[in-house]
Amino acid sequence: MKYSKKELYIIQKKRPDLIRKPEPSTHTAIIAFLRKYNQISQVPKDMTSKEWITLRQQTLDNRDFPKFQTDHFNEVIEYNQKIDMQLEDPQTQKELYFLIKKYAISEKIKLFINPLYLYSKYQKNKKVNMEQKSYKINLPILIFIILCALIVLIIFS
Repeated sequence: MKYSKKELYIIQKKRPDLIRKPEPSTHTAIIAFLRKYNQISQVPKDMTSKEWITLRQQTLDNRDFPKFQTDHFNEVIEYNQKIDMQLEDPQTQKELYFLIKKYAISEKIKLFINPLYLYSKYQKNKKVNMEQKSYKINLPILIFIILCALIVLIIFS
């Protein structure tokens, strides 16, 4: 069964055991190799391109890397096939159908423009909003302007 992006988002949020791994590539194999053999938990984000190129070249020159790469590719492909088989299982599809049906409504409600919801969300994130420059009109001011315009229209009509 094919799922839409929204359905996959709900599945990934509510059932993280059904998340597929990214398609294997040399880049992901290099990172996995570095994590396993060099005890690097994460590749630093501030690493320069020259540092990455030398680290990558050292990994590619390692004699154990080709075997590790094929094992890594096979492991990721097998894992993704197992997830696909679980998604094709009728019992799992039934569970996911009810899960999507239950949470899709709440996701749609969040997308629905509800002034009270947005205002309460604004109040929760007031501290964050104060830090950012915002040129948006506040909701109470907008409601006041609309009411004034309606009163003016009623008076002149």
